[in-house]
Amino acid sequence: MSWHLVTDAQLPFHMQIRILKQCVPHITTIHVRDKQASLQRLKQQIDHMLRLGLRTDQMILNTHAEAAAAWGLKGVHLPANSGYRIQELKAKHPDLMIGVSVHSKDEALTQAEEGADYLYFGHVFETNSKSGITPRGLAQLEDITQHMSVPVYAIGGITPENLRDVQKAGASGVAIMSGVWSSENPRVASQTYEQYGKDRATHEASNV
Repeated sequence: MSWHLVTDAQLPFHMQIRILKQCVPHITTIHVRDKQASLQRLKQQIDHMLRLGLRTDQMILNTHAEAAAAWGLKGVHLPANSGYRIQELKAKHPDLMIGVSVHSKDEALTQAEEGADYLYFGHVFETNSKSGITPRGLAQLEDITQHMSVPVYAIGGITPENLRDVQKAGASGVAIMSGVWSSENPRVASQTYEQYGKDRATHEASNV
């Protein structure tokens, strides 16, 4: 089980950097998400993260596919209502990993058929970023994962305590925000997500 750390635009960037310094050794993938920032500002943020020791092949940029390709990043993550056509993007940038956020099985099936490399589904559990909105829950997550040929990442309210539940529901990975950014010990939290993924990979390999 892999994990993505999604940046939090509500948290001042200098505070994100302070937290990232503790987490860098344990980050698999960082998803740079700040929909209000200019491309210039996003590039500055990415450059700062690179100076911390993160690599471009660990980075996914939200929304801006052309910038992600031009900056040599691992991939782009598209919102469900993106105007991009995945097949056209793949033809133009064959090395770019493309992920998409979905909120239903129909959306998931459509995006997978279009050629998405992975999907985010959520929010699975209650989370402050979706206050007052009923979470979609583990049953819907499992219903989607059973019909998908591409990895599905659970997002929304994911904590170390419910990692096993989302894994049992078929999630290939998790996307984390408050589980790290609001943690009392971000280093330990990120280490927990990393170690759980390693343990699951070892367990699955031993059962092959």
